Amino acid sequence: MATYTYPVTNPFQARTVTEPDFEPNLFKENLYVNLDEVRGEDFIQDIRFTLNIDQTDDRLHEPTDDYVKIIFSGHRGCGKTTELKRLHDKFNHPDRYFSIFLSIEEEMEYGSFQPEDFFVWIILKLVEAVHQQDISVGTTALNDLAKQLLSDKVIEQELKNSFQTELGLDTDAGINILGWFKFKAIAKAVFAGTNETSTKIREEVRRNTLDVIDKINSALVDIRSAIQKSGKGGDILFIVDGSEKLKFEVYEYLFIENPNLLKALSVNLIVAVPINSFYQIEKTPGYFPNQIIVPMVKLGAVDSRANECFKEVVRRRVDENTFFDAGVLDECVQCSGGCMRQLLIIVNSVIRKARGNKASLETAKTAIHELGRRMFDLLDSEHMKALVLRPDDRKLGDVKVREMLFQLVLLKYNGKTDINPLLKPFVPQPQS
Repeated sequence: MATYTYPVTNPFQARTVTEPDFEPNLFKENLYVNLDEVRGEDFIQDIRFTLNIDQTDDRLHEPTDDYVKIIFSGHRGCGKTTELKRLHDKFNHPDRYFSIFLSIEEEMEYGSFQPEDFFVWIILKLVEAVHQQDISVGTTALNDLAKQLLSDKVIEQELKNSFQTELGLDTDAGINILGWFKFKAIAKAVFAGTNETSTKIREEVRRNTLDVIDKINSALVDIRSAIQKSGKGGDILFIVDGSEKLKFEVYEYLFIENPNLLKALSVNLIVAVPINSFYQIEKTPGYFPNQIIVPMVKLGAVDSRANECFKEVVRRRVDENTFFDAGVLDECVQCSGGCMRQLLIIVNSVIRKARGNKASLETAKTAIHELGRRMFDLLDSEHMKALVLRPDDRKLGDVKVREMLFQLVLLKYNGKTDINPLLKPFVPQPQS
């Protein structure tokens, strides 16, 4: 990956670093802008309280009575991944939790991800973390799980011949931590394709899900005890991110049709889901009581603190004086609607429209208008009917409303929805 000296002045680099899917290390490269002051910290404090972290001394004195499952959501590009990484960095401490960050997008081929894979990856990431921390763990429970999932002779041969991996299941001692670690190293390739190993593992999990979960829970008991004895944390916490691109069927299976399966796992979980899936999950009988939405930033006047924070995000990436005339950055921020992803899309479009030259306010407005037009052209008649309703009359449970939240056609602030600023020139005013 190319390295950059920020803020960049090269027009081609400016185009790259403002792409919404460009993924630098925000913290190491000094690109992170703390939005706590303008977004608020209530959602963070709610998570800390739910996980029993004492606000007076920032410690976990007693594990939660039940294993907590927190559904974490928000608009695309609102900063969910950044906030989850901050939570992981804060909670992963001997005085608090042995926290494991699992990025579905980075660890797996999300296009081929199946609901059954979730349970396998929980144990694989935990074994990897324990191995990396050199924590000694008993292998009885892990052996039992390995025998159920991996002991088929067809799997053994395929792993050996196609993936050049031998796990040691045929030895008297059975598979150890190293064997699981070796399987973790090839798991992405195994589950990415159609092969005997992935097929048989998924079939076994699907047929005997509760039995597999019981064995995972038995392994969790042993691993949790080892973590506590080694002074690495008071309990285990999984933070699962990167779910935006998964098929809805995955969420439907795990959160709507079979919520008891996640609840049966004896481990604390924070799981990110897309905002459209969040509202579908919220209205189902298998209710998850711990739900968090990352708030949108409500922008104010041009010189407000919120607007200044958003401008600072751009200024840290690209040199303002090189690429923008006076007022251009203010216009980009105001049209972002308080969504970081949209801000970067707008800035990138302005840079492209100016072909890397210094963009005038007129050029910026033209680029912004074109973005709004493209968004408007994708709307159908049912979308339009919902858009002209009063905000209080838009029902978050309606399919079209959920679609528009996911597509950033609608933005949600403090419980109310508003039309994306990019669209307002093209859409009639909502009914009064």
